[in-house]
Amino acid sequence: MERIDWKRSLREAAGRHASRRGAFSAGLTALAVVAVLVFNLLLAQIPEQWAQIDLTGSGIYDISETSRDYLAGLEDDVEIHVLTNEETLDSRIVRFLSIYTDLSDHLSLEYTDPTVYPSVLSEYGVEADTIVVTCEATGRQESFDIDDIIGFDMMSYYYYGTYRETDFDGESLLTSAIDGVLTGTTRTIYETTGHNETAVPISVGERFTRLHISLERVNLLTDSGIPDDCSLLIINEPDRDLADDELDMILDYLAQGGQVIYNMAGELVDLPNFNTLCETYGMSVVDGIIGDFAQGYQKNPTLFFPEVNTSVDSANNLMSNSMILFNYSRGFTLTEPSRNTIKVQSFLTTSSDCYAVVDKDHMIQGSYVVGAVATEEIDEDTTARLTVYGADSLINSDIYNGFSNVDNVDLFIHSATVGFDDVSAISIEPVSLLTPTNTITSGGIWGLLFILVIPAALLIYGFVRWMHRRKL
Repeated sequence: MERIDWKRSLREAAGRHASRRGAFSAGLTALAVVAVLVFNLLLAQIPEQWAQIDLTGSGIYDISETSRDYLAGLEDDVEIHVLTNEETLDSRIVRFLSIYTDLSDHLSLEYTDPTVYPSVLSEYGVEADTIVVTCEATGRQESFDIDDIIGFDMMSYYYYGTYRETDFDGESLLTSAIDGVLTGTTRTIYETTGHNETAVPISVGERFTRLHISLERVNLLTDSGIPDDCSLLIINEPDRDLADDELDMILDYLAQGGQVIYNMAGELVDLPNFNTLCETYGMSVVDGIIGDFAQGYQKNPTLFFPEVNTSVDSANNLMSNSMILFNYSRGFTLTEPSRNTIKVQSFLTTSSDCYAVVDKDHMIQGSYVVGAVATEEIDEDTTARLTVYGADSLINSDIYNGFSNVDNVDLFIHSATVGFDDVSAISIEPVSLLTPTNTITSGGIWGLLFILVIPAALLIYGFVRWMHRRKL
């Protein structure tokens, strides 16, 4: 009988097992490497907007629904030419442009360094460090400086030598430029002078410019009335009354289908002709400054948040959580207009816990209107619009600079352009790069809860626990 060498057999079996195990491990490793390579290749195909998460506090890469909806409807191809060295361009702008162009198959993006290819500047008729947007189908071109994308505080720079960034405006500039090359629509808005009006702020004028609307000034008496190319007349915070001739001009302009926005002065001034203008279109101005005790900011009744009716077209761009802030506003009530063809609607109102205050002895409680629009259909294609606000708060720079999360300017721009059928309703505010602050519409029960109730409950609980432990 042959003797079995068990030790040798065990070594050979172990060797075969180790070989199979090694081959299995090698195969598994190779499979893992292939899987990683395939996964990375697949990730490389994912659009930039999905491949990276926006962790910036400001959200500069969060493209608004306004732009997304607009770009989703593109039918013509649009080219975005960035005339600068991509390697030296701010990485935030580079990433933003990549995310933005991924939103539509009709958008293309190319970088050209004018230092290497100087002829590109003469080709587009611009200087270096410019973004040029072109559309071959329409043959139009729009452009803007790259430096305009990131704003900074000029006062801080000039006085203290510190570069303090304030906002990121890439989306508004780019969407406006694309709309410009596709539509080519231009209009002119005039703001009146001669009644101590406050000029429309430059930043608001820039918002109009991005809608391809120019803003000019006119004196109705010295400039021979309202210009023929006036698409909208803005009367902003006058504290001197209209002349009788001026009132007639404005009433005739409206009767022919014109559009007017009147922002009342936030002070007690007697302006009978302006009051007549409002009364003709169903708005009766009340005496006093509005104080809303239910919706006042930080218990200040003259700085308040009016209630918004988004069913009216002048305010239908706002969301349910949008906030409008008014300061030292006049109020009015809706009455019967002078003609039954005029329809008047309020879209900004106070609460019922509101007073029209003349002085401490003359305060009338009620619910007042601080924003309304009167419309009159002149013919099938023409509708007159008179929009009245109780104050210039919507475009007062102290308001929208001090409270970055209110929607005042958005509402004003929309109410100014809603009557223009050929102007795209694109209103995009720059993204603030400043440290945000909370704006609470009313402290009320929450202030009582966090300031008094919760601290008192914690103190009582702590005292009870201390007494309990002391007895043990």
